[in-house]
Amino acid sequence: MIPLSPRLKDLKSVLFRNLFTKIHGLVGFRINLRRRFVRVLNRILTVCFVCFLFTQCVKPVYNPEIAFSKAWWETEILECILSGRCLDSTPPLLTVTNLPSAHEGILESGFIVGTASDDLLLAQVLVSLDGDVYQPAQGAQAWRFLVPSSWKSGSLHTVSVKSVDFSGNSSSILNFSVRKGKNKDVNGDGLPDVAITSSFFSTTKNGEISVFYGIGRGGYNPTNRTMAQTTITGSASSSFGYVLSLGDVNADGYSDLVAGASYEYGGNIGKVYVFYSKGQNGIVAATDTSADVILTNAAADQLGYALSLGDVNGDGITDIAASGYTGSGTVRIYAGSASGVNTTPITSITGPGSNFGSALELGDLNGDGFCDLIVDANTYSGGAGRIYIFHSTGPAGITTTNTASGVALTLTGEAASNNFGMSLQSADINRDGFEDLAVGAPGYLGNQGAAYVFYGSPTGITAATPTSATPKLTGSTTENFGGFLALGDVNGDGYLDFLSSSLSFAGSMGKASVYHFSGAVISGTPSTVILGEVAGDVYGTAGFSDLNGDGFADLISAAQSNTAGAGKAYIHLSPGGTGITASTPTAGNFIITSSASAAFGSMLAR
Repeated sequence: MIPLSPRLKDLKSVLFRNLFTKIHGLVGFRINLRRRFVRVLNRILTVCFVCFLFTQCVKPVYNPEIAFSKAWWETEILECILSGRCLDSTPPLLTVTNLPSAHEGILESGFIVGTASDDLLLAQVLVSLDGDVYQPAQGAQAWRFLVPSSWKSGSLHTVSVKSVDFSGNSSSILNFSVRKGKNKDVNGDGLPDVAITSSFFSTTKNGEISVFYGIGRGGYNPTNRTMAQTTITGSASSSFGYVLSLGDVNADGYSDLVAGASYEYGGNIGKVYVFYSKGQNGIVAATDTSADVILTNAAADQLGYALSLGDVNGDGITDIAASGYTGSGTVRIYAGSASGVNTTPITSITGPGSNFGSALELGDLNGDGFCDLIVDANTYSGGAGRIYIFHSTGPAGITTTNTASGVALTLTGEAASNNFGMSLQSADINRDGFEDLAVGAPGYLGNQGAAYVFYGSPTGITAATPTSATPKLTGSTTENFGGFLALGDVNGDGYLDFLSSSLSFAGSMGKASVYHFSGAVISGTPSTVILGEVAGDVYGTAGFSDLNGDGFADLISAAQSNTAGAGKAYIHLSPGGTGITASTPTAGNFIITSSASAAFGSMLAR
């Protein structure tokens, strides 16, 4: 037998060091530890056996440049072991949990998230956005990737993801097409969360907000509002949570909660509360006084009666627009920043009266990358109602201080008592790169109600009158159609579908009508009509979110007066290409009840 050369003795030492390194690395794995250890040991012993055979079968010519000589084999084997090629040839596995692979989805989170695994040691997950270089994600087995704040609402992007292990093996590359939606993900798990108000909670009508994380995931199926992970209670008689919204106002990737309490602070001055997410713990506050930021005004204008979130100055961080409608009416815009919300408004507009500020919305109607402001004065001209549109000037945001100047467009209701503009929603419905505007007029034609859609363009909304809307949808007798509006892609065709609620339908039973949009025009016939359970329910508070990440918007709706004013919320998961098909709220996948007289479901964060 030929004695072992010094180089092979070194190889033996390397083998043992490699063995102990593998054992040390596997200590952290809690699952299948023994099986993985045996696998590594078997592979190392196999390599040792191969080394032994080569020492017996090759000529003792010690020259690594001579192919198949002993020195050549020792060099090859050593490099193979050190690189890991001899120990692992299986590529890692990879999933993305919040982006659909079959069609374009809407990302309602600040993160792309997923899982990865490897038979031995996983190195990292890499993500490429819009064809750029791959960047490492946070974590490996459970990973997340922070999307850029520069992504604008409605913008279209490509995402490529791969995982690699320590041996250099790479998974297949997963490719996705995604539009940036509003960030509603409070705890950063990649999927939107749900916040619901109980405006009459407690005998003193304090108001309460319930935040639910991950409904339908991991066995979490709440049946009562007390099962919410976070509950925030307001001060006495404040109408805390009368309006609320979710959005990332400090650019950390996690959605924050903004809530209005328009009757708070004495004399109807009102307040707006901002609760920052604490990362994966979500919102941790229990009372309104625990808010991270409290915004208020000196005048008794009921600040916080209406809210909307959007980026008016184009810095990539969500700003807050809040209004109070009493007196002349006012709208204030507070800038978000990496350090939080600035308590000094960057915009303060005084209205002309007529309930200026009864509703408002932020949306980029002219596609310049800066959100514009739409404000309603619902009692204008005998209750006909008028909306005012203010365009952002760019990085300075909206600079006007009144309605006498700086108004890009006004639209007035068709007739007295129409209440044109009482509900507003904006989003890019037809995928042309400009956000469009949906406007409700629940008093139209003797409370029959109507809803209008105006399309954005490079110059914004160009319609001269509401009759120029395409389409104009109407309800039936005294149902107040258009009292609540929502937009979301329920059938996954890439175009946003339209919901209009009729809170007064059939003795205030209420109903919600969903209309599909296929790219040409919104259908005049609803694809789905959902009626409240019984008269007096006031069913129809509603919004869309893709709660399970399958690329189809799910319906969250509520009946605030159900069961003697207790209130009830319903969640219908879209089954796919047909969209929402249920005709009753009780056919929902999840039903959340409440205690007596709480008015649970009086408002949803949309």
